[in-house]
Amino acid sequence: MEQYPVELLPAAYSDLDEIFDYILAENPQAADKILDRIIQSLQRLESYPHSGSPLYDRSLNKFNFRMVFVNPYIAFYRFISNRVIVYRILHGARNYPHLLRDMAGK
Repeated sequence: MEQYPVELLPAAYSDLDEIFDYILAENPQAADKILDRIIQSLQRLESYPHSGSPLYDRSLNKFNFRMVFVNPYIAFYRFISNRVIVYRILHGARNYPHLLRDMAGK
């Protein structure tokens, strides 16, 4: 089975740091667990880059974003030139259409 590289943009790395730090303050073990779950979900994209769901927001369809749910977080990515590029990892309650639209337009 072909493997595709998964690359996190700086904003996605920053999101992971923020998620970890936020949860760490309350529960260090939970912080490790959620980070592991997110990383495992992203690693699955190496083999199955199209396994994420398309976005619900129609205004973002032209950018071909997909998302992977790791409750309560969502990783947003695109499969471009045989690479998985992770743009953001956000809490599901965030206003992701606005954030992704700004990043995709650059």
